[in-house]
Order: sequence, then C-alpha cells, then structure tokens
Amino acid sequence: MLKLFVAAAELALPLCVFSAVLIANRAYPPAQRQRVGRWTVAALALGALAAATIAGLRLNTKLIRLPMINLWAGIFLLLALIAFLVMLWAIGRRPLVADESGGLLSRLLTGTSLAALSLVNLFYGIPLYLASDRVVPMGGVLFASDSLINLIGYLLGIAAMATVGVVLTVSLGRMPGLARRILTTVVIGIAILTGWPPLYQQFSTAKLLPKSSLNFQTLLWVQRHNVAILLTLATLVVVAAVIAYLVRRRSAPADAVPAEHRLVKAEGVSRRRVLGWSAALGVGLVATFTVGKRVAEAVPELSAIEPSTVNGPTVEVSLELVSDGHLHRFGYQATGGTLVRFIVIQKNPTAYGTGLDACEICGPSGYYERDGKVVCRECDVIMNTQTIGFPGGCNPIPIQYELAGGQLLFQVAELEEKARVFA
Repeated sequence: MLKLFVAAAELALPLCVFSAVLIANRAYPPAQRQRVGRWTVAALALGALAAATIAGLRLNTKLIRLPMINLWAGIFLLLALIAFLVMLWAIGRRPLVADESGGLLSRLLTGTSLAALSLVNLFYGIPLYLASDRVVPMGGVLFASDSLINLIGYLLGIAAMATVGVVLTVSLGRMPGLARRILTTVVIGIAILTGWPPLYQQFSTAKLLPKSSLNFQTLLWVQRHNVAILLTLATLVVVAAVIAYLVRRRSAPADAVPAEHRLVKAEGVSRRRVLGWSAALGVGLVATFTVGKRVAEAVPELSAIEPSTVNGPTVEVSLELVSDGHLHRFGYQATGGTLVRFIVIQKNPTAYGTGLDACEICGPSGYYERDGKVVCRECDVIMNTQTIGFPGGCNPIPIQYELAGGQLLFQVAELEEKARVFA
C-alpha cells in the first residue's frame, strides 16, 4: 500500500500543481464564470480521458507507440506553457475577474491556460495511469486482498495530491496580482525546465537535433534530483498559502456595517484554515518523499544461509530444521565458486516446497517471508505456498528432493547445473 501511495503521489503531484496554477490564472467577467467553469472541466476531462485511453491501450495492446506520443504531447505542452506565460505577463495588472470582458488578452490568457491544462493532464496523466498496472501483483487478481490494499494506496496518493491542487488554487486566487504571477512563473518554469531535457534527448536520438552533452547532463540532474524538485513544488504550495494569509484584510473600516465586519472575520478564518491545510500537506509531502519513499523502496534483507551437509552426491538438510512451516534458505558452493542458493518450506506434514532462491522472471533476487507468506524480493509478488516446487510465473525454479533417514536430499549434480542462474 505504501509503495503504491508513494508512487502515485510522485506522479500526481506535478500534474495537480501545474493544473492548479493554470486554473487559478483564467481571466473572465463574473457573468461568464459558469461557462469558463464548464470549459475548465471539459479541458480536464479531455486530457485525463485521452491519457487513460492511451495508458489502457498501452497496457493491453501493441497499438501504442508511447515514446512518439510523449514526444509530440510534450512539444505541444511546452509551447502551450510558454504561450500561457506570455499572456500572463501581457495582461499585466488587470484583474483576472472583472466586470468588463478584458478584451483579447484576457480571452487569450484563458484559452492558453485551458489548452495547457488539457495537455498537462495528457502528458503527466499517462505515466500516472500506467502505474495502475502495479496494483495487481503478477499472477494475482484485482479482488484479492493484496490487490485491493494496493488499489487503496494508489487512490489515496492521487486523492492527496488532488487536495494539494485544490489548496494551491484557492491560495493563488487570494494572492496579489504580482505575487501570483511571479509564483505561477516559477511553477511553470519548473515544468518547462524539467520537461525540455527528455524531449531534446528523444529528438537527438531520432537524429532530428544534434546531440548535446549539456542537455544529457541536465537530464541526469533532473532524474537524480526528482525528490528535490517535488519538495520544491510542495514548498511553493505552502508559500502561496502563507502569502495569501499575510495579505488578508485585518479589519473592516470603523464605520462599516456589521455584515462587513463579519465578512472580514470569516475571510480571515477561511485563509487561516487554508494555511493550516497547506502546512499539514507540506509536512505530509516531505514525509512521503523522504521517509515514506525510503521505507517503500527498501529492499528486504535475505535471511541467513542455514546449515546443510554435502555427503557425496547429495546435499542433506535436516527435516527437523525445516518442519515448522517457515521459509528456510540454504547454499551450495558450486565447483566454479558460485553460491547456489535454494529454499525449502513445509507445505503439509508430508510434502515440502523446494526451489532455487531465484525465478525465471526476476532472476536471483531471492525470496523472503513476510507475515507468514513467501514474497519475491524483486517484484513483491506473494507466492502461493502450495505451488512452490512447480514451474511457472514468479515461482522459484523447482529442484528435486528425496526423503531418507530424516533428511531432505538434493542432488549435487542438479545444483551444479543450476549454478548458471546465480553466475
């Protein structure tokens, strides 16, 4: 659950933050609020639906060339973001919501913001929806308990980042015009600066642009500092709420009617609540992308190799050692010096699951026991204990055994032959 939560949060945060600043900078007269609202919903839905459709086709068919889609979607997104920034500064100090229409500049600002909004939900939505493939473990089904727990984590990650987007939209709407434009420019600048290097790299790979060592180094920097970029976005969300709170009206004029005094007080309470939400979300994001990410991506340590005895053509394992229903790991030093690891688990009073500590899919990453279940360390798939000893899926590569004299006997020749798996 935590792993899917962190993964969804990482992918959804840029989408939600970039969407928030675009929504917060639409210009329109009050009479057209509902119409612009419908256009905004349509732009969001169009981008999200396109991304979900592409992700679905990519996961279930071979019809989608994802690199090409990302390339062209990324190009149009960058152009739309640049056009949006130009319009944002061109409109100057004019209020975004004003009785007069605002003319061509206001319409262009709204148009570019909605176009960029749709493209943001397409470009950043595709990897987010592709991540849903991790919800169901390999060989599992959707309505199994593990899949449902993963699904909850995935949806909670998206919901938390959507809350971040809503809070940022509200904060930006309450900021002074200049501060809003500056913070918006910083956020969109991050989108452009992090989006351009991978696009340039794709163009250079296709030999449409010359190779650039500077761009390659920039791309590596972006990839290595992804967490820092995410934390910067989280910080900007809190900064927006702080600014919005600091510029609140402290009090109404002395001669104002009681209703205006109540309105000022209510507005102050509202801004304080948004600030509280922003602070809480900021702390949560820092915890998610530091401690949570470290815990979610931690690779479990394999248990120690337990004692076994090489006796001529066989390797002997005591039945007394492995007859407790838990996972046990053993090792055989092959002729070439390779350690061949194999596992044993009792399936019932008379049968044992035996196999290499490796599988055909994930290689020699190994297995560990979690809450009484055998789990692949590489892909986190839970094994059905009764199928250990049989080939297929992420099951351990099976090896044969015999029962004799209170010992499990494994053939040295078979273990020697399997040494290539661990080489």
